[in-house]
Amino acid sequence: MKTVIKGLDDFQAYIGLPLFTSYPIEITLEKIQQYCLSVNNQEWVHWDEQASKESGLEGIITPGLFLPSLYPQVFWDHVELQNVPRIIVKGIDKIRIYRPIYVGTTLAITSTISAVEPRKKGVEVVYQVSFDEIESDQHLAEATFLLRYW
Repeated sequence: MKTVIKGLDDFQAYIGLPLFTSYPIEITLEKIQQYCLSVNNQEWVHWDEQASKESGLEGIITPGLFLPSLYPQVFWDHVELQNVPRIIVKGIDKIRIYRPIYVGTTLAITSTISAVEPRKKGVEVVYQVSFDEIESDQHLAEATFLLRYW
């Protein structure tokens, strides 16, 4: 079931509460390499499993910005905005990755609104987003997303 936000004033009611925790997301080689192709990332750690293992890694890993790139689709799968006609992404702050994310990892994304700041027109909403491995319940990464609504 989606969380429904019925207008700009409705964001306030979610401050400090989990907005959603996503369905399981499996990290596959295909997803990693599709992302890499889309941003022209040819680093060997995303393409060459043997070289990755020889370097001391367990295998192919995700690029640093891969996890935050999953957030928009997951957000729209879990949140419905009503009476909010305009949205822009103001930025992504404080991206932290705590360990390599390997092919075969299954994770969930949790999004919490940490602040809603009034602006001349509309509001700025600060989302704290965490990426957690389902199998081990290990915290993999986090990021802060800033969006403007008016």
